[in-house]
Amino acid sequence: MADTHFLEDVSVEGPAFPLLIKVLASVLMLALFFWGYRAAQEMLSEEFSFGALGVMAASLMVCCVAYYWILRSRTSVKHGLIEQTWIWNKRVLVKEVSQAKFIYLPYLSWLVAPRLVVRSGVGVYVFHSASPEVLQAFARLSLDPLRI
Repeated sequence: MADTHFLEDVSVEGPAFPLLIKVLASVLMLALFFWGYRAAQEMLSEEFSFGALGVMAASLMVCCVAYYWILRSRTSVKHGLIEQTWIWNKRVLVKEVSQAKFIYLPYLSWLVAPRLVVRSGVGVYVFHSASPEVLQAFARLSLDPLRI
C-alpha cells in the first residue's frame, strides 16, 4: 500500500467536464430535439407502433439524463476520498487505491476530458475533471513513487 498521506489534507473540487464539452453536448442535444421534432411530425402523419414510440422516448430519456449530468457533474478530492457526482456517485478512498493512471492530453483537454483511472479492490473507477486543482491532485496520486 502506498503512502498517500499528502492527499489526506487536500480539499479541492471542480467541474468534471470542460466548458467546450458542455457546449458540444448542448449543440448535440439541440440537434437531437430538432431532428426528433421533425421525425415526430412525420410519425403523426403515418401509421406507427407504440413500441417504436417507446424506444424513441426511452432513448430521449437516456440522452437527457446523461446531458444533465455532463452539465452538473463535479469531482472532488477531500480528506483522502476521491468522489465524482454522476447518475450514481463514484467514491474511492485514496488509501484503498492499488493502481492509478492519469490520462491527460494537454492540447486536447478541451475535447477529451482529463481523467484518473484507479483500481481499488476488484473495481476500476474513472474520475473526470476539468479543474486545474483537482488535476494536480490526480497527477500527484498517479506519480506517487511508492505506488506499486
